Amino acid sequence: MPHADLGDVSIYYEEAGAGPPFVHCHGLGGNCRRFVEEDMAFWSGYFRTVAWDNRGLGRSSTAAKYNTPLYAHDLARLLDHLGIQQALIHGVSWGGVLVQQFVLDHPERCAGIVLDSTSSEVNVAASEGWYARGERAKSGESGIPAEHVNSTVAQSRAVAGLREHPYTPRLGAVTVPALVLGGGQDGTAGAGGSVILGRVLPNARTHIFQDAGHGVYRLERESFREMVLSFAREIGVLGAAVA
Repeated sequence: MPHADLGDVSIYYEEAGAGPPFVHCHGLGGNCRRFVEEDMAFWSGYFRTVAWDNRGLGRSSTAAKYNTPLYAHDLARLLDHLGIQQALIHGVSWGGVLVQQFVLDHPERCAGIVLDSTSSEVNVAASEGWYARGERAKSGESGIPAEHVNSTVAQSRAVAGLREHPYTPRLGAVTVPALVLGGGQDGTAGAGGSVILGRVLPNARTHIFQDAGHGVYRLERESFREMVLSFAREIGVLGAAVA
């Protein structure tokens, strides 16, 4: 199985296809398995497609420390390991939070970003809910494997921390092209987060799927794929479609 030894952590990844790089970043406490099984074959027809497990999750190793800048740093080092200078990067839910950190830290590595069912800030109720999710994981109530608890807790607390430390004020300086997609029936991140991102990012295109819930890349798969391919062509990542 492919792993990138980054010194302080070993990151599991899978890749397929050829062409411009496309990177998928999974949701909170999760891993890349579902994307690999259900979506990798499609995207690899257009891109060199990479999916990876965050430190302490999936088939990546545990680590001594967990925080959002470290997750983003892992992605930068994984791209270095793969010889990728710049990529179109998709983040769903927590993965979208990670991508926001990554584009702030490494804008030159982003040909474009796709922010799916995520937000740059949370309100009081959401903050408390995300923190409580981490506490349930820590207490064992969630049934999460012991080796995945610390990373899940760190990610839950990072999202909760967007109440006091939102990305919103910083994103106005990000000129990287962004496609922001959300679900009108999203009870996890809320469509409002996507609306905020679309307003604050200077080079964003935004679409809300009014009947969709959380994770439009799988709930509105056909439309999502069409929009991302159109976006990739618009920003010059892919060539123009052949009639």
